[in-house]
Amino acid sequence: MFAIRTKKDVLVYTVIFTLIAVLAAGFAVFLPFAAMGMYQQAVASMLLATVIAGFIAAPISFIALLIVRKVDNAVRKLEDFVKFDQLTGVLARSYFLEHVRQRFADGGALFLVDADHFKKINDTYGHDIGDMALRVIGETLNFNTGKSDAVGRIGGEEFAVFLRGASDDEIVARAEQIRLAMAEKGKVIGGHEINLTVSIGIAKIKKGSTLTVIFKEADENLYTAKNSGRNQFVYGSSDLELTPAIAQLG
Repeated sequence: MFAIRTKKDVLVYTVIFTLIAVLAAGFAVFLPFAAMGMYQQAVASMLLATVIAGFIAAPISFIALLIVRKVDNAVRKLEDFVKFDQLTGVLARSYFLEHVRQRFADGGALFLVDADHFKKINDTYGHDIGDMALRVIGETLNFNTGKSDAVGRIGGEEFAVFLRGASDDEIVARAEQIRLAMAEKGKVIGGHEINLTVSIGIAKIKKGSTLTVIFKEADENLYTAKNSGRNQFVYGSSDLELTPAIAQLG
């Protein structure tokens, strides 16, 4: 299906549709006369038909395509409004979960990322600074993930990251990258020395895993990270039922 997103697209498709109309009209008039051997009349009728078709098709195509472009742009803006969390720019909860469901069979890992002492930030500096802190988290997560990954806001100050097909080494490296980047970006927010950090609970997709299971495992690891001092990640072992944690402390 063709996409009409720019004025250039409108002009290009106007020319294409006009040419199709002109050629169709010309042949439709030329062939009957030519079949009867009336070639002079065929040529004259064909020229007249193509001129008329061109004058009619060009403006109609242009106007119709302008309308299609406006509708298409409006639909895409509406999709973006629904698809993305408007405060942080990451995927909304429902779209993030759908993204994970569609790619679950590829394997990978789920990160649950929660802002440390977020209530204290709101209580001390106000909700405007709290919103800025959430935007910083969203931007940091987006910047430190790849094109095949997904970042979503699960609710409040909790975010989620899905690393598609990631190995154990990649999971640990990315978790530490996010933790360090967040600690650096969170030092000063809105002119205030916030020193915002995050805690991360991680679960890897294993044989027999379900979305519910890895969310529960990641949530339990997040709880452990919070209770172990925050500003760290906890990653349960990917080997069967073994549960030792891998933690990087600040």
